[in-house]
Amino acid sequence: MIESQFTLSSIEKDTIGEIMNISMGSAATALSTMLSRKVSITAPEVKDVTIEDYNFDVLIPSVCAEVRYVEGLDGSNFMIMKMPDVKSIVRILTNMDIPSDGDILDEMHISAVGEIMNQMMGSSSTALANFFGHNINISIPEVFEVDVLKEKIKDLNMDSFVMVKFRFTIEEVLDSEVFSLLPLEFTKELVGKMLNGSSSSKSKENSEGAKSSSKPEPSSKSQVRKMSEKKNQENPVNVKPLKLSNFEEEQVPASREYSQPSFDLIMDVPLEITVEIGHARKLVKEILEIQQGHIIELDKQAGDPVDIIVNGQLLARGDVVVVDDNFGVRITEIVSKKDLL
Repeated sequence: MIESQFTLSSIEKDTIGEIMNISMGSAATALSTMLSRKVSITAPEVKDVTIEDYNFDVLIPSVCAEVRYVEGLDGSNFMIMKMPDVKSIVRILTNMDIPSDGDILDEMHISAVGEIMNQMMGSSSTALANFFGHNINISIPEVFEVDVLKEKIKDLNMDSFVMVKFRFTIEEVLDSEVFSLLPLEFTKELVGKMLNGSSSSKSKENSEGAKSSSKPEPSSKSQVRKMSEKKNQENPVNVKPLKLSNFEEEQVPASREYSQPSFDLIMDVPLEITVEIGHARKLVKEILEIQQGHIIELDKQAGDPVDIIVNGQLLARGDVVVVDDNFGVRITEIVSKKDLL
């Protein structure tokens, strides 16, 4: 049976499924980064339909973003998300309360959706650029409600298109579906880029496998998977062994001008000095009974030296004196480390 030019063969469906899996996987990663939540997209379901046979009412209410490829590819991609899902994403992103009822977004919310789609599809185009090996750029997404999608498709003279459906989940938020609608001619262009890019390797495989032609050919999905793996292996990484330094080699001594520590850099650092007369330990009950005029007995006797503490460290001891109507301390002892042990 000869495949019609308005339909996709099984190998073409598997190929576009692999391409869109790479594309939307990157878009999901971008959304996950924006929302700080885990976002997952499952393997796609691909089918080709005509504009007359497809019932667009099943998508209402939804939001659609049209992304035009302006460099590297020639076509458009219509990304469709259900209205409740869009509201949930905008609610997380903007931290604003959006009513769940109603099927209309205001201007600010549509702008937020446009930015979300721009980030997702920008990441998607980058993934495709890496996959195909050349630059791919997109226009700013145009966001509109899905009820005008059919008219948009008619304006582009699209008699047939390809619908790619993914299961779409956001951690602790939603478990839904997201759709990507591609013109049939654009889909065939993507498939052709992938298949033609691997034609030389396929001819080599055919020549090497001529001697074992009795073996069954691999399925279309395994062929697509091999093509994808070869695309990813076109730019191998040059791995070199790590060379470690020999720490047993004789160390070169530092010059004398840096051998002694310099305190000039810390001379202006401020230090806090505290003078402690003594301590006392009381129960909570006793603290609550303290009133004006109450005397608290300390652990030091009259005439004992007070402690001089610098930044929490005991430095010296001394006697309390009066200097020009202010209290002061006359140092009588510098505390050594041995005294602290």
